[in-house]
Order: sequence, then structure tokens, then C-alpha cells
Amino acid sequence: MRDDFRFLKLGVASRLVLSGGLFAAGIALELAIRETFLPGILVLIAGWFPLMLRKATNKPDDQGLEEWRPVPMSEVDRLDDGLRESKKLRRRTANYGAGLALGLGVPALLVALFASYASDRTDVAFVVANAAALLVPALLFGRVKVFTPSEIAMKMPAFRAILSDDLPEGVIVSPYIRFDKDVSGGDVPEDLRILLELKRPPADLVGIQVQAAINNGPNGAVPYLYAVVLTKGKAGPSYGIARRFNHDGFEVEAGGDKDYGTVVLRQSTEGGGYETTPDDCRALMRVCVALLARMRVA
Repeated sequence: MRDDFRFLKLGVASRLVLSGGLFAAGIALELAIRETFLPGILVLIAGWFPLMLRKATNKPDDQGLEEWRPVPMSEVDRLDDGLRESKKLRRRTANYGAGLALGLGVPALLVALFASYASDRTDVAFVVANAAALLVPALLFGRVKVFTPSEIAMKMPAFRAILSDDLPEGVIVSPYIRFDKDVSGGDVPEDLRILLELKRPPADLVGIQVQAAINNGPNGAVPYLYAVVLTKGKAGPSYGIARRFNHDGFEVEAGGDKDYGTVVLRQSTEGGGYETTPDDCRALMRVCVALLARMRVA
């Protein structure tokens, strides 16, 4: 069984007895040695070591793998729910930390004041040193760190926006998640993209892949959603339609090679358009649907 404590191989009761004895010995030293309270403070601090906990976090140990895998929409919903729960848990642990500071701070101050009164020491340094020795380690040891994958959490509202509108008949949405693995072999989701396909596609069309990047804006990182038309080569009709496509507020960038053609559809970055809001994302989705309608096979 995993030992949650950092030092010593002792049971919980033994740890409490050892720490309590060191705390009492530290206060006794402060009362016995009138010239300085430093030895007593050092013994007080030593009393925290038997109680030091290992760091608790839900952050997985990534293995550096990148596997894009098609998933059902329920998997996207589950991922979104997990991200929301992580944010709630982070707020709860932050509130717990504040409550711990208050709950431990008052008793620590009372103990420090008692030691000050008993030793007839009323100087600020004595009181502050005792309060710090009793309180600060309790706030630093055993803290819970809630991990939220920041990039995919930042991108998720953009994908939620494009999936909020009903799609026309004949358009299929296929989510893909990029997975890493943790040390136990479990899946670790790291990124998300959406492939828009036609039920009756032309022979050269793969689909329109909607994906997100993270840009550095003036106030920090922001999501930027864009689309890539994927075709089999550059000689087919779908590539030609996409390359000639024109829509106000969007830029079209054709590329690829003889095997795979790519046409990027993205919001114009003029006037600070380095970020895509949910409304921008829905507008991009409508543009993609309009483009697919032009490519549809009758």
C-alpha cells in the first residue's frame, strides 16, 4: 500500500505522538532558555516532519505519445464534463486552503500568545516566529493540486459552439481526440478536432477538418478556430470549388500536393482577429456547411 507520508515508516498514531512531543519540547525549550528562543523554534519546526504528506495531484504522467482516434460524441461530452468538474474541484480546494489558513491560524496565534505570556516574552519577533513555525508548514505540506489540461479546456468552448447548431441533412460530424498514455497505460486526452463529412461525397473529398490553435494575444493565450478542406489530390472538383471559395471576413489559403490537397478557411486576422469567439466559431461552421453544400453530389 502506498505510504502517503514523506518521511519515516510509522503509523498515524505514532506520528501524532512524535509530533506532539516535539511541539511540547520546543515550547519547553523556549520557556527554559531565556536568552534566545531559536532552539525551541527549530524543535517546533522539526515536529512537522513526521506529518509531512506527499504531494497529491490528479496530473497524469504523459508518455509523449500522440494518437488521433475517432470517438463517439458521448466521449466529447464526457471530456467536457470532466473539464468542468476539474474547475469546480480547483475552486473547492482553493476554498479549503483558505479555510485551513483560518482554522489553523487562530489556534497557532493562541499557542504563540500563550508561550509569550508563559515566558514573559511580549516582543513581536517572538510571537511572529512561533506563529510562523506552527502555521506555515501546515499550509505548505500535503496541498492538493488539481490539474486541468489548459489547452483542451481553452478550446472546448469553441467546439461546443460549433456543435450547438443543427446540421443539415447529409452532413456527418465525426469527433477525433488525440490521446497520450499515462504510466499505467490509461488514455490521457490532449486535443480535439471535428471532421465534417458528406453522406454522398464527391470522389475526391475527404471532408472539412475543424481544429483549434492557441494564439498569444495581448492579454494572454486565446483560442483560434479554423477549418481545413481535405481532398485526394489537387486535380478533383472539390479542391477547385474550395480553392475558389470566397466569403466576407474569411481568408482562403490553398495548399497541399498531388496526393493530398488542403484549403484552409480561417477568420481574417485584420483588426485584431487573432481570437475566435463562440459567435465567430458558429460563423465558421456555417461557412463550412455552405461549402459542403456546393460540393454535394446530387
